[in-house]
Amino acid sequence: MISVEDALARIFDLTSPTDIETVPLALAAGRVLAEPAVARRDQPPFDASAMDGYALKSVEADVDAQFMVIGTSAAGHGFDGKVGPGQTVRIFTGAPMPQGADRVVLQEDVTVSGNLITLNHGLDAGPHVRPSGADFKVGDQLDAPRLLSAGIAHLGQGGSFLERRTEQPGSGQEAPNCSSASDDEPGRAQR
Repeated sequence: MISVEDALARIFDLTSPTDIETVPLALAAGRVLAEPAVARRDQPPFDASAMDGYALKSVEADVDAQFMVIGTSAAGHGFDGKVGPGQTVRIFTGAPMPQGADRVVLQEDVTVSGNLITLNHGLDAGPHVRPSGADFKVGDQLDAPRLLSAGIAHLGQGGSFLERRTEQPGSGQEAPNCSSASDDEPGRAQR
């Protein structure tokens, strides 16, 4: 019997790399990354709400505490002001946390009366905030070779990652044997 490493070496000796072409990551699902892809920004790019609810100062989050709702923060349209004492901002999942707030109280844990909310009994510990860079940070790298799944498309949105060299998977093509593109040059994909 031969080792796994020897078996793989014998298989890869029978293959040759395919051509390389440039593709955006949004179209790279099912391909194999032929060189590393490096994050150019943090994701999320700001502290973001992980739940629908109310953003406020965690030190004020006591049962029966009341807060004045002073605005709304939604994904794509954050709240421009600052949360002060006794204030809260209605917030939705994925929205940027307003300045001055460090916790989201779930909408199910409040009673709303006009522009006032009251925190209910059974309040959880929170904070329900995704910190900036929780998914990945500038400089994080996807190493090659790597089979890219359908989830890779979101990394290509908003220019989070550079376009990178990929190759179509097949008989042994997962072992890239190609030169790398510079950081200033988009990659190419193998087909």
